[in-house]
Amino acid sequence: MINYVTVMKRSDQKACVNIQKRTFPRLQTYTDFASEVSKVNSLYLVAHLEKCSGLTPNQNAVTNDLCECKTSSKNVTGFIGSWSASDEIQIIEFMVHPKFRGFGIGRLLLTSLIDKADSLKSKLITLEVRESNKNALSLYKKFGFKISGVRKNYYSNRTEDAILMNLELNS
Repeated sequence: MINYVTVMKRSDQKACVNIQKRTFPRLQTYTDFASEVSKVNSLYLVAHLEKCSGLTPNQNAVTNDLCECKTSSKNVTGFIGSWSASDEIQIIEFMVHPKFRGFGIGRLLLTSLIDKADSLKSKLITLEVRESNKNALSLYKKFGFKISGVRKNYYSNRTEDAILMNLELNS
């Protein structure tokens, strides 16, 4: 399986909304990616699957405008969205399609965003993550993010905290 990352285009919206729907099926509204990518302070990156030969058979046929590995080289498997302000980047969305988790796509997207932040001379990357999202917390810690705070009862069910994390960059 070969993945690569590009800056999100308006044409990626349908696939990214599909990933949101599969990740959070109870959401009532989804991101207007076309609007987001047109903002000056917005940086969205998309992971594309170029070759599916390394996948097991039941993973070769993801549908709904996401991946038809047999024919297309522009298949979106995940995305990361952020906003920049001054010398900081705030990650606001980060999702990998459930069928493609565990293949290093999240690591590739986060590496790409950190590289972009470095090139922009950013000094800090911030994010918030659900306390229950152990996989994401583990990934962020592997990249050197440190816990900087907690927002009590932050998420919609008002029973789950948001963990605030920061990564200081050497720009």
